[in-house]
Amino acid sequence: MTNDIAPFTKACTDLIGQVAAVTTLAESIIVALASGKLSFNSSPVALSKVLKGAPGGHQLKVFLRVWQVHAPHLSGKDVSGMLQSALDCYQLAINRSHIVDTVWTGPEVEGSETRLTEAVVREIVAGCRSEILIVGYWLVISTKQVEELIGSLIKKARVGVKVRFVFDPGEKSEGDDNFKALSKLWPSNLSGAPREVFSWSDYMSIYRSKSGQDYDRKLHAKVIVSDNFDALVTSANLTHAGLIENLEMGFHVKGAKAGDIIRHFNLLIDEGILERRE
Repeated sequence: MTNDIAPFTKACTDLIGQVAAVTTLAESIIVALASGKLSFNSSPVALSKVLKGAPGGHQLKVFLRVWQVHAPHLSGKDVSGMLQSALDCYQLAINRSHIVDTVWTGPEVEGSETRLTEAVVREIVAGCRSEILIVGYWLVISTKQVEELIGSLIKKARVGVKVRFVFDPGEKSEGDDNFKALSKLWPSNLSGAPREVFSWSDYMSIYRSKSGQDYDRKLHAKVIVSDNFDALVTSANLTHAGLIENLEMGFHVKGAKAGDIIRHFNLLIDEGILERRE
């Protein structure tokens, strides 16, 4: 026997990698080790009682054998603590991991792995369960895609989803401003489907440069975030051109960073940089 701990620490990692996806199984092994119900001398029957038919038996046997050969001086409680630490690190990594897709409006080309903007927008809205934030520079409702999008958001609001819009307040070169456009499809008195609409505070609308020139500040971000987890950051406006015709690009992100976007806009509201308009 040898007290070289490196093979044992690797065995800990390998075991957690095998069983961590089933949290109850990983926790069952850890509890059994801490209580003494499982050790490197355990019989196949004892192992089966811990596994309860779940996969991972081979990796658990390898782990126990490595423990016996390389770290017999460690108690069951020591070993359970090591596995718990490995499980905590695994879960932290999963919680902070991200799935990222490239999103594109424009001609589809063979061999590209980009996803279409319109499809991703529909997917995010359809999957929303508790809250959704839509940030945009320009909303143009005279297109089937945008009408369907607003209709889907109204349905979500009616079942309790918190719907928030953050729009640029400026007049547009063609048609209604964003607030009038939204109200045409989503009247403010629509029973059972509330929403909140925010924009720049008045004091933020005009920026004066060092030379004394006034600049009409624009809210140019285009973002959709669902449930603090599912986000699209894109160059595309909520218009027919942005969703269908233009050449636009962005990223679809699933993971903790989506929540960072929500926190940022919450802070803008808390600081009075964004104020509620409706």
